[in-house]
Amino acid sequence: MTPTKIDRARIAAFVDGELSPEEAAAVAMHLADHPEDQAYADDLFAANTALAAAFAAPLHEPVPQAIRDTIFPPAAQERPPAQVIPFPRRPATLVAGLSLAASVALAVALFRQPGADPLTPGPVAAGSELATLLDTLPSGEVRPTAQGGDLMILATLPTPDGFCREVERIDAAAGAMVQALACRGPDTLWDIAVVLKEPLTRAAAEDGFVAAEGAASEGLTPFLDQSEAGLALTPEEEAALIAGGWNAPAP
Repeated sequence: MTPTKIDRARIAAFVDGELSPEEAAAVAMHLADHPEDQAYADDLFAANTALAAAFAAPLHEPVPQAIRDTIFPPAAQERPPAQVIPFPRRPATLVAGLSLAASVALAVALFRQPGADPLTPGPVAAGSELATLLDTLPSGEVRPTAQGGDLMILATLPTPDGFCREVERIDAAAGAMVQALACRGPDTLWDIAVVLKEPLTRAAAEDGFVAAEGAASEGLTPFLDQSEAGLALTPEEEAALIAGGWNAPAP
């Protein structure tokens, strides 16, 4: 009977204990007659032993409490449901000739809610603090606001009608994190298209700003998709746009 060919993949399976008793016996007999393959198997055994010794201690260490709290938060630290300021999803197709800015204005007129927060749906007054921040603040820089809390631009994205800026405001005193989308065309003022509000997490309160999650990220994404927003501008592209007064066409 022609003996079964033993390649290195089968030898590795033998070392790892993955073969049946019959297959393992055949490999063992092969190794007895082939010193080079036996040396290869010995090297694999030695590598497995070294790996087991290296990772044995970490595998038996307790999980750090910070990680446990992240995966299984105590009941007192669980975040309550997010509060979303109502904003309707636009239909899949718009009235012919209706621009993004006009659609936003219509939605705001129907669903605007008054409030003290500077990130309120609707047109941003020219010369206001928020308008100045939207005009001049580079993404990633944090600025305090007169109403309290800190504001940061998360990203600037091009759209067929101009540009949109994702804005985040952290108000530790009020325990709130607000996400908003402000858009404008080359010759128009800023308009807050959508505002989402969530209770402030402990991580955000301690670190200042955290990545959007929950209602905030899910809420802004559909609007950006409907606006046909492109990829976020690079810092260089954004700096050139700010320096040019937002008059450049969308790339």
